[in-house]
Amino acid sequence: LVVVLLALLQPASTFFSPDFTLYLDRTYGVGKRQWLERNDLQSMGSFGGRDSAGQQLNRNPVVFVHGVAHVAGSLNKEMTFYYKDRGYTNAELYSTTYEDPKKDQLRWMQYTMRCDHVNRIRFMIGAVHGYTGRKVDVVAFSLGVPISRKAILGGRCVENGEDVGPNLSHMIGTYVGVAGPNKGVSPIVNGVPYALCAMSPLIPICNPVDGLFSGFCPFKSRFLDDINYHKHYEGERVYSIGSKKDEVVGHKVCGEVS
Repeated sequence: LVVVLLALLQPASTFFSPDFTLYLDRTYGVGKRQWLERNDLQSMGSFGGRDSAGQQLNRNPVVFVHGVAHVAGSLNKEMTFYYKDRGYTNAELYSTTYEDPKKDQLRWMQYTMRCDHVNRIRFMIGAVHGYTGRKVDVVAFSLGVPISRKAILGGRCVENGEDVGPNLSHMIGTYVGVAGPNKGVSPIVNGVPYALCAMSPLIPICNPVDGLFSGFCPFKSRFLDDINYHKHYEGERVYSIGSKKDEVVGHKVCGEVS
């Protein structure tokens, strides 16, 4: 009855299921749930949760982490169709939004990998793990790769020293990073790699603290050094997908595959 009443009271923009919403409210409080839910983005801000209380999961739940110029309800939501065609249910598919492109094509240049982003993804992973009682699989794209890696790694944020907590490796089954700028970016322009962030350190996304500063060999941003200092902490099984002709991330930065 409580779940039914909650469903009736939820605004149309809520994308978490009533059952997951109830779990979040009871476990963490309404404020934390709203922070994760991103109701300011309406139906595009988040998704996930059991369709009914007690619904069984047959697979590890998947948390999708979007990249620049995306939100949970865009590329991540499209990915769920692929998974549902292979038997996944709403109870096994989750996402939240750590930024907002605000329909501005150049907004991505203002992104950084700040602590709030790391905490939001970290909280999502922990909440899904607690809610389902299973290990979480993470599928991250673009800038979401280094952000989610830091969320799993834990420790102190490089820009403000905030301790986000211990390593979450024990919660992760499979980790997949797609086109992630793990060592920085070196876009391919007319077949030639271009050390974008070495030339543009004043652009927020390229800044040398919590940005993608790279290409000024061997120096990288403090954030990139932090997530790459330790190895293979992202989960039991770790996969990386990239391209040798990536026009945004590039392939190699200072001789290292990004």
